[in-house]
Amino acid sequence: MKQIERYMLRRMALLTFWSLASVTLLVMTTQVLIRIDVLTTTGQAIGAFLMLAATLIPSVLSIVAPFAVLIGVSQVLSGMNADSELVVVEAAGVKPVTVLKPVLVLSVAISIMALLVSNFVEPWSNRKLYDVLAQAQSDLFSVAVRSGTFMQLEKGLYVQVNEKLPGGEMGGIFLADARTEDAETIYYARSGVIKSSGDKDILYLVDGELQQRDLSSDQISIVTFTSYALDMAAFVPAGSAAVRRPKEQPTSYLLHPSNDDFYVQKAPHIIKLELVQRFSMWMYPLAFGLVAFVFLGKARSNRHEQFQNGALVAAITLGMRGFGFFSSEKAGLNGFMEFLTYAIPAAVIVIFGVLALTGRTLTIPKAWARLNDRLLEATTARFRRWRSIAGKGQSA
Repeated sequence: MKQIERYMLRRMALLTFWSLASVTLLVMTTQVLIRIDVLTTTGQAIGAFLMLAATLIPSVLSIVAPFAVLIGVSQVLSGMNADSELVVVEAAGVKPVTVLKPVLVLSVAISIMALLVSNFVEPWSNRKLYDVLAQAQSDLFSVAVRSGTFMQLEKGLYVQVNEKLPGGEMGGIFLADARTEDAETIYYARSGVIKSSGDKDILYLVDGELQQRDLSSDQISIVTFTSYALDMAAFVPAGSAAVRRPKEQPTSYLLHPSNDDFYVQKAPHIIKLELVQRFSMWMYPLAFGLVAFVFLGKARSNRHEQFQNGALVAAITLGMRGFGFFSSEKAGLNGFMEFLTYAIPAAVIVIFGVLALTGRTLTIPKAWARLNDRLLEATTARFRRWRSIAGKGQSA
């Protein structure tokens, strides 16, 4: 690798790393605060809090990585253009592929990292995360007994316990589960108790009813039971082949799940949704890097034009990623959305990759640039007049 390539790669990698670290810390903090009420309410130790924070890092990395690449590549190329470094590079007869090579190396490296994290590290961290939350949820029942009010265990899952009975039992247990989009389940039991079975905490419900409502057909089925067991890690019936959520399962299992898996029987679209997300997210760092290079990788004499190109890059990448979030959420139930989840980032990689390799760059249309310049000049002039009028008013 040439000296100029190493220089650019070092600057891009350093800026990408700090962007990734700072944004990951910020997003991780917000995610911890969302869940911190469960830990503080149940009196969990500081170790549980630190474990919760650590297990959130991989899932945040997968989301933040493309934007870190975008910031690193865009800022370095814009800075080199502002300092006339790109002008010197082009004047020296350096081929465009020389500027492209560090962008490709960085983007491909982050894409590989995102692929490995989403398929190997993130499932493991999600298992640890839900183990921490499951322990907190077990303790939350004792809080529910003391308060006598509804407590939210997680989004769409609520519990109420009327009283504490001798021997550690609880009386009047009510559970409402609305986590699945097309179904709603309500458990009611006269009594219940939480017991450990191996490495699992099981909630045993005694003498109650199970009501299931299909929201698509509005049909209700009622089952009376003398005893019922729920695995507290996922709040699904205990005894299934797997009670782990698809987010916690390794990719090898999701590709060939057990036939008696709870999600295979009740919500197979969630498994497909998870696979689509894992196999599509890695493409975005590479796509973002190529888009930034095609618009910003050539010297521009007009600094307003460079700024407007940066704004166009941000609009394209944010729009593409926003649609990716939407389509991946719908992919489990809609085959066309599943296709678009893969097709859009792949098409961006191919189109902008061809443009980059052939030395072609894009820029904002000249008519748009002139219009933006006129609007900027008019806005600046009006602002100056307002300041002048305000200054005269204060002096009077």
